[in-house]
Amino acid sequence: MNEEKNGKITSGESLDERSVTEEMQIISIPERGFTVEKALAAVEKNVELFNKVKVIALKMTKASDWVDLGGNPYLMDRGTENVAIAFGVDVSEVRLTQEWNEDAKGRYYAYVASGKAYSKTLGRYVEDIGVCSQRDKFFGMIGGKFKEVPDVDMANVRRKAVTNLYNRLIKRVIGLMGVTFADLEAAGISLKAVAKVEYKGGAQKAEAAANLPDDAKKKRDDIWSMLMEIAVGDEDTAKSLLMTISSFKDKDGKEHKLEDISRLTSEKWIASLYGKVKKEYDSVMAKRESGEGA
Repeated sequence: MNEEKNGKITSGESLDERSVTEEMQIISIPERGFTVEKALAAVEKNVELFNKVKVIALKMTKASDWVDLGGNPYLMDRGTENVAIAFGVDVSEVRLTQEWNEDAKGRYYAYVASGKAYSKTLGRYVEDIGVCSQRDKFFGMIGGKFKEVPDVDMANVRRKAVTNLYNRLIKRVIGLMGVTFADLEAAGISLKAVAKVEYKGGAQKAEAAANLPDDAKKKRDDIWSMLMEIAVGDEDTAKSLLMTISSFKDKDGKEHKLEDISRLTSEKWIASLYGKVKKEYDSVMAKRESGEGA
């Protein structure tokens, strides 16, 4: 029997038919003609676009913006910043927290920086974190051993956590994570001009440092003091100067450089580097005294 009561059942429509109709209205029906082939074609197009973006971003960097860290290319801060500007990357909502942990070696802290990045050019948004702990190899170790908490410069650990965050956000939002040397070559960057950072094993490094005579250790300390004075107290600038002045090429034309003064454990290299840094230091100080430079 067909009735119309409160608009719920119309003529020629059963209760079961109405239920089916309402349920179908909830289900999202794919666009007519949509096929797996079209979906795959769209994915393929996105992959092509992603690769094009990567190449363009890499072309905005120079060989001097990269270092070879243990066989993997690493984009340094200045290169990352240039790419971020070009792609209109905004980093926001940066937060920094301190966390304490404990293991068999004792109690230690880590700073965790979190934030968001948005690329206006790509219309892409990501979130990530950057971490640096008290046991960071650059700030938290000496002579192959961990420093005590009071001996670690907490400000350096905080800054590195934030730097790590910015690097990860920018690289992720643009698509520069996991870059290979083949990618650099495809972008026209000469691998011969990419510097290689030297690392020694912990035991070997500690032994070499322990065997350095006192005058060599003092010269190494003086090198860093002069670099810091040239850089007007800015540690990142001092490290950049260290990398530039310590740079040399081996017989195969491969460039090597130091990025951490604590890894300078060769007496011969200390003597050579001391002379170069002293020459630069005297020149900069002379210009400052004459009013030619800041």
